[in-house]
Amino acid sequence: MSQETLVDEIRKLKKALEELEKRLATNEVPLAVLEDFKMAVDHTRMTVWAILSAGQSGQPDLPTQIAHFRLKRIMDMCRQVTMDIESATLGIDSAELKQVQPVLRDTLARIERLYKSGM
Repeated sequence: MSQETLVDEIRKLKKALEELEKRLATNEVPLAVLEDFKMAVDHTRMTVWAILSAGQSGQPDLPTQIAHFRLKRIMDMCRQVTMDIESATLGIDSAELKQVQPVLRDTLARIERLYKSGM
């Protein structure tokens, strides 16, 4: 994708977000939908912030900065999922919960190996 195309897409997205913001003020939207949207916007915002920060500070290690932001995002998401389980919004019949369990186990195992390796 060319830089010009990307710039055009960013402009279109900005306009769409502004219009969505106006519509949100006048329409009732389920809180779960808004929370999910907020998390997606936050993730994008943090990624853009990491790119801008790396560019301003001259730090070449953008992938590391983005990984740190991902960790912050996953902490927020895990807290939200915990609240969803506690409020019975999610239960053992949730297909997505069954799918995420092995992913979380694998991630935790890799984190434990990382700490054990001391790296």
